[in-house]
Amino acid sequence: MHVKDSATQYGPNFTGDLLVTAKSWDGPLVRPRHCGINDFRTTPPPHAMFMDAIEPHGCWEYVLSGTIYYRNGTERQRIETGEALVTRRPDPGWMLRPVRDVPVQTIWITITGELGLRIFDFLHQKFGKIQRFPQDAPVVVMLRRLVKMVQRQPHDEALVWSERSYRWMNAWWRDSLANQFPRGSSVVGSIEPSRLTSYAPGSVKNFAAAMGYSRAYLTRKLSQQWQRSPGKVLREVRLQDAATMLRSTGMSISEVALKVGYSTNAAFSRAFRQHFKQSPRQYRHDNLWER
Repeated sequence: MHVKDSATQYGPNFTGDLLVTAKSWDGPLVRPRHCGINDFRTTPPPHAMFMDAIEPHGCWEYVLSGTIYYRNGTERQRIETGEALVTRRPDPGWMLRPVRDVPVQTIWITITGELGLRIFDFLHQKFGKIQRFPQDAPVVVMLRRLVKMVQRQPHDEALVWSERSYRWMNAWWRDSLANQFPRGSSVVGSIEPSRLTSYAPGSVKNFAAAMGYSRAYLTRKLSQQWQRSPGKVLREVRLQDAATMLRSTGMSISEVALKVGYSTNAAFSRAFRQHFKQSPRQYRHDNLWER
C-alpha cells in the first residue's frame, strides 16, 4: 500500500483503543494501548504529550509524509519523513506541527505493561529517540497491518493482541539492528521511572499548576477518569516508582524517598509499608533477583 492511498484505506484519522476493546488483560502480556494513523491537512495546535495518560507507556510514531517537531524544554528536534519518534510517557515534551499548512501523515502505536515496556525501554535506550527506517521495512509494514486489524476486529482476545504486538516489537528490534547506530550499552530490563513524579512534588495543587490547570478543575477531571481521588492515585504512582527504584537501582532508601517526593525517611517508610505491607528495606531484600 502506497502512502498516497493510506488515508483512503484508514480514513483521515483513525485511533484504535486496544486496552478498552480487548476482552482480558490478565497475565504477562505485551499490552498495546492505542494505535492509529493521522492525516493532517491543516496545522493543528501544539499538543502536550504528558497528559495523554498517567499510566506509564512508550510511544512509537513514524512519519509517513511531511515533518513533525518534538520540543522538550529548550530542545527542539525535527522528525522527517521516514523517521520514527520514540518517547517514554508521561512526558513533559510537546508534539509540534510545521507552521505552514502542509500535509503531515503519521502512524503510531503506544505500548504499556511491564513486559512490553522492558522491551520498549531497551530499544529506546539502545537506539535513541529518533530512528530511521525505510517505508517498506517490516516494522512499518507490520504496524500498517496492525492498525487495519484494530479497525476491522478490535474485540479479539488480549492474548491475540499481545502476540501481534510482540511480533511487531521483534520486527522493530531486527530493523533497528539493520538500520540504526547503537548509542552504546544498555541494560536489559532497566525501566526508566515514570516522569510523573517530577510534576507532583508532594501535592495535587503543584501537579495542577505545573500543567496550567486549577486544582479544582484537575481534581474533578481526573476523579471522573480514575474513579478515585487524584491525591491517592499520585501517591500510588510515587510508591510504584519507589518500588521500581528499589528493585532495579543501587540508590539508598533515603535517596529513593527524596526522588519520589518524600521529605523524610519516616514518612516514606510509613506510606510504603501501608501500600506494600512491608518496609522498603524488606521489599528490596525480597526482590533482589530482579536487579
